[in-house]
Amino acid sequence: MRSLPHSPAETEVLEPSSDIAAILIDKFLAYASEVGFFLHPTRFRSSALRFETPNTRPAPAVLFAVYLWGLHLSRNPRLAVREPSILAHTLELTANSLRGDHPNKIMHTLQAHILLAYYFFSSGRFLEGKYHAMAAVSLYLSSGLHLIRSKRYPDAAAAALPAPRDAIEENERIHACWATLVLDKLWAVALDSDAHQNVDGSLYELDTPWPLEIEDYERGRIAHKASSENTLHEFLEGRSTGSLAGPSSFALLSKATILVHRANRLARQATSDMPPSSIAAFQTSFVAHDALIDAFRASLPSPQSLHPPTPTKLRMLLLTHCLVHAATLQLHGIPALRVNNASSRRKCFAAAKTIVEIMLALPQGLEGNLDYLNAIIGTVWTSAFQTLIEEFNALRAAGESTTAATSLLQRGFEAIRPFNAACALLDYQISAIERALAVVCGRGNAEQSTAWMGAAG
Repeated sequence: MRSLPHSPAETEVLEPSSDIAAILIDKFLAYASEVGFFLHPTRFRSSALRFETPNTRPAPAVLFAVYLWGLHLSRNPRLAVREPSILAHTLELTANSLRGDHPNKIMHTLQAHILLAYYFFSSGRFLEGKYHAMAAVSLYLSSGLHLIRSKRYPDAAAAALPAPRDAIEENERIHACWATLVLDKLWAVALDSDAHQNVDGSLYELDTPWPLEIEDYERGRIAHKASSENTLHEFLEGRSTGSLAGPSSFALLSKATILVHRANRLARQATSDMPPSSIAAFQTSFVAHDALIDAFRASLPSPQSLHPPTPTKLRMLLLTHCLVHAATLQLHGIPALRVNNASSRRKCFAAAKTIVEIMLALPQGLEGNLDYLNAIIGTVWTSAFQTLIEEFNALRAAGESTTAATSLLQRGFEAIRPFNAACALLDYQISAIERALAVVCGRGNAEQSTAWMGAAG
Protein backbone atom coordinates (compact mmCIF):
# COMPACT_ATOMS: atom_id res chain seq x y z
CA MET A 1 0.00 0.00 0.00
CA ARG A 2 1.26 3.47 -0.77
CA SER A 3 0.03 7.04 -0.84
CA LEU A 4 -0.59 8.49 -4.27
CA PRO A 5 1.49 11.60 -5.05
CA HIS A 6 -0.40 14.89 -5.06
CA SER A 7 -3.21 13.48 -2.87
CA PRO A 8 -4.74 16.01 -0.46
CA ALA A 9 -2.99 15.49 2.85
CA GLU A 10 -6.17 15.55 4.90
CA THR A 11 -7.61 12.40 3.31
CA GLU A 12 -4.57 10.10 3.38
CA VAL A 13 -6.29 7.42 1.35
CA LEU A 14 -3.86 4.65 0.48
CA GLU A 15 -3.57 3.49 -3.09
CA PRO A 16 -4.06 -0.23 -3.74
CA SER A 17 -0.99 -2.41 -4.02
CA SER A 18 0.34 -2.97 -7.51
CA ASP A 19 -1.30 -6.42 -7.67
CA ILE A 20 -4.72 -5.15 -6.61
CA ALA A 21 -4.35 -2.08 -8.82
CA ALA A 22 -3.74 -4.32 -11.84
CA ILE A 23 -6.83 -6.39 -11.02
CA LEU A 24 -9.02 -3.30 -10.67
CA ILE A 25 -7.70 -1.68 -13.85
CA ASP A 26 -8.15 -4.86 -15.88
CA LYS A 27 -11.69 -5.34 -14.58
CA PHE A 28 -12.47 -1.75 -15.48
CA LEU A 29 -10.90 -1.86 -18.95
CA ALA A 30 -13.01 -4.89 -19.88
CA TYR A 31 -16.09 -2.64 -19.66
CA ALA A 32 -14.54 0.81 -20.05
CA SER A 33 -16.46 1.59 -23.24
CA GLU A 34 -19.75 1.29 -21.32
CA VAL A 35 -18.88 4.25 -19.10
CA GLY A 36 -17.35 6.76 -21.50
CA PHE A 37 -13.66 5.91 -21.24
CA PHE A 38 -11.84 7.64 -24.08
CA LEU A 39 -8.17 7.24 -23.12
CA HIS A 40 -6.06 4.68 -24.99
CA PRO A 41 -6.50 1.53 -22.86
CA THR A 42 -3.07 -0.01 -23.42
CA ARG A 43 -1.23 3.24 -22.77
CA PHE A 44 -3.35 3.97 -19.72
CA ARG A 45 -2.73 0.55 -18.18
CA SER A 46 1.00 0.74 -18.83
CA SER A 47 1.40 4.18 -17.28
CA ALA A 48 -0.97 3.48 -14.37
CA LEU A 49 1.09 0.48 -13.25
CA ARG A 50 4.39 2.34 -13.48
CA PHE A 51 4.65 2.73 -9.71
CA GLU A 52 8.41 3.22 -9.79
CA THR A 53 8.09 6.42 -11.85
CA PRO A 54 5.13 8.30 -10.35
CA ASN A 55 5.62 11.39 -12.50
CA THR A 56 4.73 9.39 -15.63
CA ARG A 57 1.48 8.00 -14.25
CA PRO A 58 -2.04 9.29 -15.00
CA ALA A 59 -3.42 12.18 -12.97
CA PRO A 60 -4.65 10.97 -9.55
CA ALA A 61 -8.27 11.96 -10.28
CA VAL A 62 -8.67 9.65 -13.26
CA LEU A 63 -6.61 6.90 -11.63
CA PHE A 64 -8.89 6.79 -8.61
CA ALA A 65 -12.00 7.07 -10.80
CA VAL A 66 -10.81 3.91 -12.56
CA TYR A 67 -10.16 2.21 -9.21
CA LEU A 68 -13.69 3.19 -8.16
CA TRP A 69 -15.21 1.55 -11.21
CA GLY A 70 -12.93 -1.45 -10.85
CA LEU A 71 -14.18 -1.96 -7.29
CA HIS A 72 -17.77 -1.60 -8.44
CA LEU A 73 -17.39 -4.05 -11.31
CA SER A 74 -15.43 -6.61 -9.29
CA ARG A 75 -18.43 -7.50 -7.10
CA ASN A 76 -15.88 -8.66 -4.56
CA PRO A 77 -17.21 -8.09 -1.01
CA ARG A 78 -13.68 -7.72 0.40
CA LEU A 79 -12.90 -4.96 -2.08
CA ALA A 80 -16.36 -3.41 -2.12
CA VAL A 81 -16.00 -2.15 1.46
CA ARG A 82 -13.49 0.37 0.16
CA GLU A 83 -15.85 1.81 -2.44
CA PRO A 84 -17.24 4.66 -0.27
CA SER A 85 -13.78 5.88 0.77
CA ILE A 86 -12.44 5.61 -2.78
CA LEU A 87 -15.46 7.54 -4.04
CA ALA A 88 -14.91 10.32 -1.51
CA HIS A 89 -11.24 10.53 -2.42
CA THR A 90 -12.00 10.53 -6.15
CA LEU A 91 -14.41 13.42 -5.70
CA GLU A 92 -11.82 15.42 -3.78
CA LEU A 93 -9.09 14.71 -6.31
CA THR A 94 -11.34 15.63 -9.23
CA ALA A 95 -12.44 18.89 -7.62
CA ASN A 96 -8.80 19.97 -7.31
CA SER A 97 -7.38 18.30 -10.41
CA LEU A 98 -7.16 21.38 -12.64
CA ARG A 99 -5.09 23.18 -10.00
CA GLY A 100 -2.32 20.63 -10.28
CA ASP A 101 0.65 20.55 -12.62
CA HIS A 102 0.04 17.23 -14.37
CA PRO A 103 0.79 17.63 -18.11
CA ASN A 104 -2.51 15.92 -19.03
CA LYS A 105 -4.62 17.49 -16.31
CA ILE A 106 -7.34 18.79 -18.66
CA MET A 107 -7.97 15.52 -20.46
CA HIS A 108 -7.62 13.43 -17.31
CA THR A 109 -9.93 15.71 -15.31
CA LEU A 110 -12.49 15.50 -18.10
CA GLN A 111 -12.21 11.72 -18.05
CA ALA A 112 -12.68 11.66 -14.28
CA HIS A 113 -15.85 13.77 -14.52
CA ILE A 114 -17.29 11.46 -17.19
CA LEU A 115 -16.54 8.35 -15.14
CA LEU A 116 -18.08 9.92 -12.04
CA ALA A 117 -21.18 10.98 -13.99
CA TYR A 118 -21.74 7.43 -15.20
CA TYR A 119 -21.06 6.09 -11.70
CA PHE A 120 -23.70 8.34 -10.14
CA PHE A 121 -26.24 7.81 -12.91
CA SER A 122 -25.90 4.03 -12.66
CA SER A 123 -26.34 4.33 -8.88
CA GLY A 124 -29.57 6.29 -9.30
CA ARG A 125 -27.96 9.44 -7.89
CA PHE A 126 -29.12 11.68 -10.71
CA LEU A 127 -28.39 15.12 -9.25
CA GLU A 128 -24.74 14.23 -8.70
CA GLY A 129 -24.58 12.61 -12.11
CA LYS A 130 -25.93 15.77 -13.74
CA TYR A 131 -23.36 17.87 -11.89
CA HIS A 132 -20.44 15.87 -13.25
CA ALA A 133 -21.98 15.71 -16.73
CA MET A 134 -22.28 19.50 -16.69
CA ALA A 135 -18.67 19.82 -15.52
CA ALA A 136 -17.56 17.52 -18.34
CA VAL A 137 -19.46 19.54 -20.96
CA SER A 138 -18.03 22.81 -19.66
CA LEU A 139 -14.47 21.50 -19.74
CA TYR A 140 -14.92 19.91 -23.17
CA LEU A 141 -16.20 23.15 -24.70
CA SER A 142 -13.60 25.38 -23.04
CA SER A 143 -10.87 23.05 -24.31
CA GLY A 144 -12.01 23.27 -27.93
CA LEU A 145 -12.57 19.53 -28.24
CA HIS A 146 -15.62 20.22 -30.42
CA LEU A 147 -13.41 21.96 -33.01
CA ILE A 148 -10.67 19.38 -33.62
CA ARG A 149 -9.49 19.46 -37.26
CA SER A 150 -11.97 22.25 -37.95
CA LYS A 151 -11.90 23.75 -41.44
CA ARG A 152 -13.38 26.98 -40.15
CA TYR A 153 -11.32 27.37 -36.98
CA PRO A 154 -8.08 25.47 -37.57
CA ASP A 155 -6.39 26.84 -34.45
CA ALA A 156 -9.31 26.58 -32.03
CA ALA A 157 -8.37 23.23 -30.51
CA ALA A 158 -4.82 24.42 -29.87
CA ALA A 159 -5.94 27.36 -27.74
CA ALA A 160 -6.30 25.32 -24.54
CA LEU A 161 -4.40 22.13 -25.32
CA PRO A 162 -0.91 21.57 -26.70
CA ALA A 163 -0.61 19.81 -30.03
CA PRO A 164 -1.16 16.05 -29.68
CA ARG A 165 2.04 14.04 -29.53
CA ASP A 166 0.85 11.51 -32.09
CA ALA A 167 -2.22 10.06 -33.78
CA ILE A 168 -3.17 8.02 -30.72
CA GLU A 169 -3.29 11.11 -28.51
CA GLU A 170 -5.38 12.89 -31.14
CA ASN A 171 -7.69 9.87 -31.15
CA GLU A 172 -8.16 10.32 -27.41
CA ARG A 173 -9.26 13.91 -27.94
CA ILE A 174 -11.66 13.05 -30.75
CA HIS A 175 -13.14 10.26 -28.65
CA ALA A 176 -13.35 12.65 -25.69
CA CYS A 177 -15.51 14.98 -27.75
CA TRP A 178 -18.00 12.26 -28.63
CA ALA A 179 -17.86 10.56 -25.22
CA THR A 180 -18.92 13.86 -23.63
CA LEU A 181 -21.71 14.34 -26.15
CA VAL A 182 -22.98 10.77 -25.72
CA LEU A 183 -23.01 11.17 -21.93
CA ASP A 184 -24.86 14.48 -22.09
CA LYS A 185 -27.46 13.42 -24.65
CA LEU A 186 -28.25 9.92 -23.42
CA TRP A 187 -28.88 10.95 -19.85
CA ALA A 188 -30.92 13.95 -20.93
CA VAL A 189 -33.20 11.42 -22.66
CA ALA A 190 -33.21 9.11 -19.63
CA LEU A 191 -34.18 11.98 -17.33
CA ASP A 192 -36.48 13.58 -19.93
CA SER A 193 -34.70 16.88 -19.43
CA ASP A 194 -32.66 19.36 -21.44
CA ALA A 195 -29.10 18.47 -22.32
CA HIS A 196 -26.29 20.82 -21.36
CA GLN A 197 -25.48 21.29 -25.06
CA ASN A 198 -28.22 22.20 -27.51
CA VAL A 199 -27.00 20.61 -30.73
CA ASP A 200 -30.08 21.86 -32.56
CA GLY A 201 -29.25 25.48 -31.86
CA SER A 202 -28.16 27.65 -34.77
CA LEU A 203 -25.15 28.90 -32.80
CA TYR A 204 -23.88 25.42 -31.91
CA GLU A 205 -20.83 24.33 -33.83
CA LEU A 206 -19.20 20.92 -33.83
CA ASP A 207 -16.53 20.32 -36.44
CA THR A 208 -14.68 17.42 -34.82
CA PRO A 209 -14.76 14.38 -37.14
CA TRP A 210 -16.56 11.19 -36.23
CA PRO A 211 -14.36 8.88 -34.14
CA LEU A 212 -12.46 6.01 -35.72
CA GLU A 213 -11.57 2.62 -34.32
CA ILE A 214 -8.47 2.64 -32.13
CA GLU A 215 -6.64 0.47 -34.63
CA ASP A 216 -7.23 3.04 -37.39
CA TYR A 217 -5.17 5.58 -35.45
CA GLU A 218 -2.57 3.00 -34.46
CA ARG A 219 -2.06 2.15 -38.13
CA GLY A 220 -2.00 5.75 -39.32
CA ARG A 221 -5.20 5.56 -41.37
CA ILE A 222 -6.09 9.20 -40.83
CA ALA A 223 -4.68 11.76 -43.26
CA HIS A 224 -2.36 14.25 -41.57
CA LYS A 225 -4.04 17.35 -43.00
CA ALA A 226 -7.63 16.11 -43.24
CA SER A 227 -10.25 18.48 -41.81
CA SER A 228 -13.99 18.59 -41.27
CA GLU A 229 -16.83 20.97 -40.47
CA ASN A 230 -20.48 20.97 -39.41
CA THR A 231 -20.25 17.30 -38.46
CA LEU A 232 -23.49 17.20 -36.49
CA HIS A 233 -25.46 19.58 -38.68
CA GLU A 234 -24.65 17.62 -41.82
CA PHE A 235 -25.70 14.36 -40.19
CA LEU A 236 -28.98 15.76 -38.89
CA GLU A 237 -29.73 17.14 -42.33
CA GLY A 238 -29.22 13.69 -43.82
CA ARG A 239 -25.93 14.60 -45.47
CA SER A 240 -23.55 12.22 -43.77
CA THR A 241 -19.99 13.46 -43.59
CA GLY A 242 -18.79 9.95 -42.93
CA SER A 243 -15.49 9.85 -41.10
CA LEU A 244 -11.86 10.30 -41.99
CA ALA A 245 -11.66 6.53 -42.52
CA GLY A 246 -14.39 3.87 -42.27
CA PRO A 247 -17.36 4.03 -39.89
CA SER A 248 -16.46 2.93 -36.37
CA SER A 249 -18.58 1.29 -33.71
CA PHE A 250 -18.30 4.40 -31.54
CA ALA A 251 -19.26 6.68 -34.44
CA LEU A 252 -22.40 4.60 -34.96
CA LEU A 253 -23.22 4.81 -31.26
CA SER A 254 -22.69 8.57 -31.33
CA LYS A 255 -25.06 8.93 -34.28
CA ALA A 256 -27.70 6.75 -32.61
CA THR A 257 -27.39 8.95 -29.53
CA ILE A 258 -28.01 12.08 -31.59
CA LEU A 259 -31.06 10.47 -33.19
CA VAL A 260 -32.71 9.38 -29.94
CA HIS A 261 -31.96 12.72 -28.30
CA ARG A 262 -33.50 14.72 -31.11
CA ALA A 263 -36.51 12.40 -31.17
CA ASN A 264 -36.95 13.08 -27.47
CA ARG A 265 -36.72 16.84 -28.04
CA LEU A 266 -39.35 16.69 -30.78
CA ALA A 267 -41.64 14.57 -28.63
CA ARG A 268 -41.37 17.06 -25.79
CA GLN A 269 -42.33 19.88 -28.16
CA ALA A 270 -45.55 18.12 -29.20
CA THR A 271 -47.84 19.62 -26.58
CA SER A 272 -51.61 19.95 -26.82
CA ASP A 273 -51.31 23.73 -26.70
CA MET A 274 -48.83 24.01 -29.57
CA PRO A 275 -49.69 27.22 -31.49
CA PRO A 276 -50.95 26.72 -35.07
CA SER A 277 -47.96 28.65 -36.39
CA SER A 278 -45.64 25.95 -35.00
CA ILE A 279 -47.55 22.89 -36.16
CA ALA A 280 -46.38 22.97 -39.79
CA ALA A 281 -42.72 23.35 -38.80
CA PHE A 282 -43.08 20.53 -36.28
CA GLN A 283 -44.63 18.21 -38.86
CA THR A 284 -41.79 18.94 -41.29
CA SER A 285 -39.18 18.20 -38.62
CA PHE A 286 -41.05 15.06 -37.55
CA VAL A 287 -41.21 13.59 -41.05
CA ALA A 288 -37.57 14.42 -41.80
CA HIS A 289 -36.29 12.95 -38.55
CA ASP A 290 -38.41 9.83 -38.91
CA ALA A 291 -36.90 9.27 -42.36
CA LEU A 292 -33.39 9.84 -40.99
CA ILE A 293 -33.95 7.27 -38.24
CA ASP A 294 -35.26 4.71 -40.74
CA ALA A 295 -32.35 5.28 -43.12
CA PHE A 296 -29.76 5.02 -40.37
CA ARG A 297 -31.33 1.86 -38.98
CA ALA A 298 -31.25 0.25 -42.43
CA SER A 299 -27.55 1.08 -42.77
CA LEU A 300 -26.45 -0.50 -39.48
CA PRO A 301 -24.17 -3.53 -39.70
CA SER A 302 -25.09 -6.82 -38.09
CA PRO A 303 -22.96 -8.30 -35.28
CA GLN A 304 -21.81 -10.99 -37.70
CA SER A 305 -20.23 -8.36 -39.96
CA LEU A 306 -17.82 -7.03 -37.31
CA HIS A 307 -14.14 -7.77 -37.86
CA PRO A 308 -12.86 -8.50 -35.33
CA PRO A 309 -16.03 -9.08 -33.27
CA THR A 310 -14.59 -7.99 -29.92
CA PRO A 311 -16.87 -7.87 -26.84
CA THR A 312 -16.45 -4.09 -26.72
CA LYS A 313 -17.59 -3.62 -30.31
CA LEU A 314 -20.43 -6.11 -29.94
CA ARG A 315 -21.78 -4.41 -26.82
CA MET A 316 -21.52 -1.03 -28.53
CA LEU A 317 -23.37 -2.29 -31.60
CA LEU A 318 -26.04 -3.92 -29.44
CA LEU A 319 -26.65 -0.59 -27.68
CA THR A 320 -26.63 1.26 -31.01
CA HIS A 321 -29.35 -0.97 -32.47
CA CYS A 322 -31.44 -0.61 -29.31
CA LEU A 323 -31.05 3.19 -29.28
CA VAL A 324 -32.18 3.54 -32.88
CA HIS A 325 -35.36 1.62 -32.10
CA ALA A 326 -35.72 3.72 -28.95
CA ALA A 327 -35.60 6.80 -31.18
CA THR A 328 -38.62 5.46 -33.06
CA LEU A 329 -40.39 4.84 -29.76
CA GLN A 330 -39.66 8.40 -28.66
CA LEU A 331 -40.87 9.93 -31.91
CA HIS A 332 -43.96 7.83 -32.52
CA GLY A 333 -44.76 7.44 -28.84
CA ILE A 334 -46.21 10.95 -28.67
CA PRO A 335 -49.57 10.23 -26.96
CA ALA A 336 -51.76 11.76 -29.66
CA LEU A 337 -49.99 9.73 -32.36
CA ARG A 338 -49.86 6.49 -30.42
CA VAL A 339 -53.60 6.61 -29.76
CA ASN A 340 -54.92 8.05 -33.01
CA ASN A 341 -52.41 7.06 -35.69
CA ALA A 342 -52.35 3.39 -36.70
CA SER A 343 -49.02 3.79 -38.50
CA SER A 344 -47.33 5.22 -35.39
CA ARG A 345 -48.77 2.47 -33.25
CA ARG A 346 -47.41 -0.17 -35.64
CA LYS A 347 -43.97 1.46 -35.69
CA CYS A 348 -43.88 1.63 -31.90
CA PHE A 349 -44.83 -2.02 -31.56
CA ALA A 350 -42.26 -3.11 -34.16
CA ALA A 351 -39.52 -1.08 -32.45
CA ALA A 352 -40.36 -2.42 -28.98
CA LYS A 353 -40.58 -5.99 -30.25
CA THR A 354 -37.20 -5.67 -31.95
CA ILE A 355 -35.53 -4.33 -28.80
CA VAL A 356 -36.70 -7.41 -26.91
CA GLU A 357 -35.68 -9.70 -29.76
CA ILE A 358 -32.19 -8.18 -29.73
CA MET A 359 -31.83 -9.23 -26.09
CA LEU A 360 -33.14 -12.69 -26.97
CA ALA A 361 -30.53 -13.20 -29.69
CA LEU A 362 -27.29 -11.93 -28.20
CA PRO A 363 -24.26 -12.76 -30.39
CA GLN A 364 -22.01 -15.57 -29.24
CA GLY A 365 -19.06 -13.22 -28.80
CA LEU A 366 -20.77 -11.71 -25.76
CA GLU A 367 -20.93 -14.92 -23.75
CA GLY A 368 -19.15 -14.26 -20.47
CA ASN A 369 -18.74 -10.57 -21.33
CA LEU A 370 -22.02 -9.15 -20.08
CA ASP A 371 -21.35 -8.42 -16.43
CA TYR A 372 -22.14 -4.79 -17.19
CA LEU A 373 -23.99 -2.81 -19.84
CA ASN A 374 -24.30 0.94 -20.19
CA ALA A 375 -27.02 1.71 -17.64
CA ILE A 376 -28.95 3.73 -20.23
CA ILE A 377 -30.18 0.39 -21.57
CA GLY A 378 -32.63 0.22 -18.67
CA THR A 379 -34.45 3.28 -19.99
CA VAL A 380 -34.68 1.62 -23.41
CA TRP A 381 -36.04 -1.60 -21.92
CA THR A 382 -38.58 0.30 -19.82
CA SER A 383 -39.92 2.08 -22.90
CA ALA A 384 -40.05 -1.15 -24.91
CA PHE A 385 -41.89 -3.13 -22.24
CA GLN A 386 -44.33 -0.29 -21.64
CA THR A 387 -45.21 -0.34 -25.35
CA LEU A 388 -45.56 -4.13 -25.42
CA ILE A 389 -47.78 -4.10 -22.34
CA GLU A 390 -50.01 -1.49 -23.97
CA GLU A 391 -50.27 -3.70 -27.04
CA PHE A 392 -51.05 -6.71 -24.84
CA ASN A 393 -53.87 -4.77 -23.15
CA ALA A 394 -55.24 -3.62 -26.51
CA LEU A 395 -55.33 -7.20 -27.80
CA ARG A 396 -57.10 -8.43 -24.70
CA ALA A 397 -59.61 -5.56 -24.77
CA ALA A 398 -60.42 -6.47 -28.38
CA GLY A 399 -60.93 -10.11 -27.44
CA GLU A 400 -57.98 -11.26 -29.54
CA SER A 401 -55.42 -13.91 -28.63
CA THR A 402 -52.62 -12.74 -26.35
CA THR A 403 -50.61 -15.96 -26.51
CA ALA A 404 -47.82 -14.58 -28.71
CA ALA A 405 -47.68 -11.32 -26.76
CA THR A 406 -47.50 -13.20 -23.46
CA SER A 407 -44.66 -15.36 -24.74
CA LEU A 408 -42.68 -12.36 -25.97
CA LEU A 409 -43.07 -10.50 -22.68
CA GLN A 410 -42.16 -13.56 -20.64
CA ARG A 411 -39.10 -14.48 -22.69
CA GLY A 412 -38.01 -10.85 -22.90
CA PHE A 413 -38.13 -10.41 -19.15
CA GLU A 414 -36.13 -13.59 -18.64
CA ALA A 415 -33.48 -12.15 -20.99
CA ILE A 416 -33.05 -8.88 -19.10
CA ARG A 417 -33.52 -10.12 -15.53
CA PRO A 418 -29.88 -11.21 -15.02
CA PHE A 419 -28.75 -7.60 -15.53
CA ASN A 420 -30.34 -6.49 -12.26
CA ALA A 421 -27.01 -7.23 -10.58
CA ALA A 422 -25.11 -4.80 -12.82
CA CYS A 423 -26.00 -1.62 -10.96
CA ALA A 424 -28.63 -0.06 -8.70
CA LEU A 425 -30.41 1.73 -11.53
CA LEU A 426 -30.88 -1.39 -13.65
CA ASP A 427 -32.02 -3.29 -10.56
CA TYR A 428 -34.67 -0.64 -9.92
CA GLN A 429 -35.84 -0.48 -13.54
CA ILE A 430 -35.99 -4.25 -14.00
CA SER A 431 -37.94 -4.53 -10.74
CA ALA A 432 -40.37 -1.88 -12.03
CA ILE A 433 -40.85 -3.86 -15.25
CA GLU A 434 -41.46 -6.98 -13.17
CA ARG A 435 -44.14 -5.19 -11.12
CA ALA A 436 -45.81 -3.93 -14.29
CA LEU A 437 -45.89 -7.44 -15.70
CA ALA A 438 -47.35 -8.73 -12.44
CA VAL A 439 -50.20 -6.25 -12.80
CA VAL A 440 -50.79 -7.41 -16.37
CA CYS A 441 -50.86 -11.06 -15.38
CA GLY A 442 -53.12 -10.27 -12.46
CA ARG A 443 -55.76 -9.12 -14.94
CA GLY A 444 -55.38 -12.24 -17.05
CA ASN A 445 -56.65 -15.76 -16.54
CA ALA A 446 -55.26 -18.10 -13.89
CA GLU A 447 -53.04 -19.99 -16.32
CA GLN A 448 -51.39 -16.80 -17.57
CA SER A 449 -51.02 -15.52 -14.01
CA THR A 450 -49.18 -18.66 -12.96
CA ALA A 451 -46.86 -18.44 -15.95
CA TRP A 452 -46.08 -14.79 -15.24
CA MET A 453 -45.39 -15.31 -11.56
CA GLY A 454 -43.08 -18.18 -12.42
CA ALA A 455 -41.18 -16.02 -14.88
CA ALA A 456 -40.93 -12.98 -12.62
CA GLY A 457 -40.28 -14.70 -9.31
